[in-house]
Amino acid sequence: MVGILLYNVKMKQMTYHAPEKCWVGDQQKICYATRDEAEAAALIAEHDYGAPKLTVYKCEYGDHWHLSSATNGPRK
Repeated sequence: MVGILLYNVKMKQMTYHAPEKCWVGDQQKICYATRDEAEAAALIAEHDYGAPKLTVYKCEYGDHWHLSSATNGPRK
């Protein structure tokens, strides 16, 4: 399972966070609760990690959003 370590300054401890994922086709994708959260993650990936331009789309299997690198425009 892939996740990140976060440091809680107030509690002075490290915590592990594994994002929620769901199956989309033959791969697991990270779930974002809102379109704004997904768009922010896309910008961070692009600017901080050199990812290609990413779009966001509403998951057809749940009430959340995913990122896509598809070049044929954003999915709705």
